[in-house]
Amino acid sequence: MAHCSRLATVLDQEMIEVTRQVRICSRITRDEDLPRKTGQDVALELGCRYLLRYVMSHQVGEFTGGSAVKHWVTPTPVCTGGDGSVAVSPQPRRQPVACNAAGPGKDPVDTGPPLGRLGDGIEYILPDGFPREAVVGGWEMEVQ
Repeated sequence: MAHCSRLATVLDQEMIEVTRQVRICSRITRDEDLPRKTGQDVALELGCRYLLRYVMSHQVGEFTGGSAVKHWVTPTPVCTGGDGSVAVSPQPRRQPVACNAAGPGKDPVDTGPPLGRLGDGIEYILPDGFPREAVVGGWEMEVQ
C-alpha cells in the first residue's frame, strides 16, 4: 500500500503535463514566482477534479467552514501508512486522518502547480484560503 501514493502522483503528473499540457514548476520555485491562476483555470487543467486539503486528527472540523489563510492542496489522493515522502508534514510521525475536498472552480485564486518543496507530491497553493461553499459535502472524508 505504501507505493500507491507515489503511483497516484506519477499518474497525476502525467495527466497534468502530457494530457493537459500544463508545466509543473520545479520544487525550488518560490511561491511568489509561481503562475497565478483562477479557480476555473485549475478546474480545467485537472479535468474538474477536487483539490484535497489533508488534516491531522487535531484539525478535524477546523476547515469545514472555509478558511481565509494560505493552504497547500493537492489533486492526488494519498494512502496513510506510507513512507511520508508524498506529503511532508512539520510533524512527520503524524499521519493525515482526513481531508477536505474543494471544488477548484470555486476557489478564488490558485498558484501552481509545483512539485512539493520537500516531498514528492503535486501542490497547488490557495494564498487566500477557500470559502465555505468550496468544501464538498461540508465535512472531511476519512483517509485510510
